Amino acid sequence: MNWKYNTSNDYIEYLSFHDCLVESIKLEDETVLFGLEYVYISEEHPLNPYNVAKSTGRSRLLFNGVSLNKAINHLDDGSNQQVFITDLGELEILRLDQIRMGDYFSFDILCANRNTGTFCSIKIEAKNFTLEWNEYLNDAWFVGWKNN
Repeated sequence: MNWKYNTSNDYIEYLSFHDCLVESIKLEDETVLFGLEYVYISEEHPLNPYNVAKSTGRSRLLFNGVSLNKAINHLDDGSNQQVFITDLGELEILRLDQIRMGDYFSFDILCANRNTGTFCSIKIEAKNFTLEWNEYLNDAWFVGWKNN
């Protein structure tokens, strides 16, 4: 599939992944691919032609040049269980943070597992990420919330 828009983690401050739904996670060579139902693009992002933050349609988040991917389920009894990243199922992203580590980035992702209701942590070390999407749909859920 060809994607109309793409951006990188250089613009992470203009992206919001909070509450975004991860429908699938795939591994391909040195890439971890998240299939997302949508993502939020702020009005300050150079690719957003609107004067408000917008929700995209389906998108994909590719972590490129991956050297580490690790997933941990945080169980209700307080224990942790390491799992394969591709076995997590549907997730809701609560937070996605990046830290520069020399010539690569460490991405820490906190999610809620939609099937079990538990939390999970994902750590990915990669050269960068690329976010791709085709359309802008609705205003982001947080548009105007400071005014109410």
